[in-house]
Amino acid sequence: MNYYLIDYENVGSEGLKGVVDNLDAESSVILFYSQNAAKITLEIHIKMHESKAKIQYCKVEAEHKNALDFQLASYLGYVIKENQDKQCSYFIVSKDTGFSSLVPFWEERKINIKLVAEISKQNPQNSANELEQKVLNLTQDKKHSADIARIILSQKTKVAINNALMKIFSDTKESGKIYKLIKPLLADKE
Repeated sequence: MNYYLIDYENVGSEGLKGVVDNLDAESSVILFYSQNAAKITLEIHIKMHESKAKIQYCKVEAEHKNALDFQLASYLGYVIKENQDKQCSYFIVSKDTGFSSLVPFWEERKINIKLVAEISKQNPQNSANELEQKVLNLTQDKKHSADIARIILSQKTKVAINNALMKIFSDTKESGKIYKLIKPLLADKE
């Protein structure tokens, strides 16, 4: 199951690109909106209706600064707890870099989470599976290939990837060896 928590106040209709083409019945979209962003075009409404994904709307009533962000982050924790016995991926759809602090927090707890600007930027199942296979081909490490792929997907920089690898492999030589092997997969990282 893939969960997309949409910061509609931040991304607007642009963040919903891909809601029809990229999501299937195993996807769930939770759209957080407030009075500051409470309008949706008819075209986007039709696309949301056509999507196979389960769609929920969550109106944020509080008028405090960052109220939507806090409620979205809190709801993310709730959804993760509800699905703790399932294999799920979580996506925060926002351009707000404040959410980036959630990625390493949940990564330490073995939760696959990513911050994306729009739904169409991510095809989670295919990209995760393909990346895991590429990691396995390069490293021949069946035990850690899924964790390594998750790290690559969730981290924005090469330094963050290297640091996360060092947490998995207690031996720095081993983490360095793995990093060198997966380096061709990191071309799009800062």
